[in-house]
Amino acid sequence: MIDTPLDPSPEALKCDFLASLAPGQLLSALFNSVPGAYFFVKDRDSRFMDGSESFAQTLGESSIASLIGKTDYDYSPDFLADAFFVDDQRVMRTGETILNKIELVPSEDGALDWLCTTKVPLYNSSDEVVGLAGVTRIIRDTDSVYADHPEMQRIVAHVREHYREKLSVADMARVGGVSVSSQERLFRKTFGLTPLMYLRKTRLNAACKLLRDTQVSLAEIATQCGFNDQTNMTRAFRLELKITPLRYRRRFSDRMKPRAARSKISSQSPQLETVTS
Repeated sequence: MIDTPLDPSPEALKCDFLASLAPGQLLSALFNSVPGAYFFVKDRDSRFMDGSESFAQTLGESSIASLIGKTDYDYSPDFLADAFFVDDQRVMRTGETILNKIELVPSEDGALDWLCTTKVPLYNSSDEVVGLAGVTRIIRDTDSVYADHPEMQRIVAHVREHYREKLSVADMARVGGVSVSSQERLFRKTFGLTPLMYLRKTRLNAACKLLRDTQVSLAEIATQCGFNDQTNMTRAFRLELKITPLRYRRRFSDRMKPRAARSKISSQSPQLETVTS
């Protein structure tokens, strides 16, 4: 009697299919087609091993091959690379995923971007963690964000106009015509941030622009941007950017193109580089 082969299990089907693919095409092709999403792979030493071409381009490289073997320290200031490395090593040490971590980081020209990053451990055939895969995206502000919640647009517009003044969470909720608790839920759902985080981020954007573009004192910038005093501004910088305002100024003001004249704080608010989720 001839035995009839059993139908392969779903797991066997999946393994056979994945094994038949040429290496490196699955995730790279996918993430290269998703606007604003950047994929990367690192080994146990946090060295880049793979990624999407779009990710390489954000770091100034023409191809992912140029990234291989390099680390965040080759592309980011130490205070940022240190934070990335700590997260990498925690994922690989514990095997636990970092899911949708929102971070405020300066871009190449010193402007601020909100990044939403996920990192997952990668295992070898012996079930040992040998690296990680990650995806990050810049969270930008568009009118479509507010389509279902026009009250959020009123609140955000009010924050942008009055961030230099004393604002409370209750003040913001009142402008939107919602309760404080409803505002909290809406901010988390719409932006992935708390109302206070959004307010602090708006003030930091304004302060960073003045630090880059003017020679105004830190104390005056703190007052003009709604931090009340220099100590509060420094605390916000350390919390969000892991850097002091003075170090930020020294690092990024030197990288800006020479200007004919440095402006003083005008009666108008600085142009905000706002990004939200």
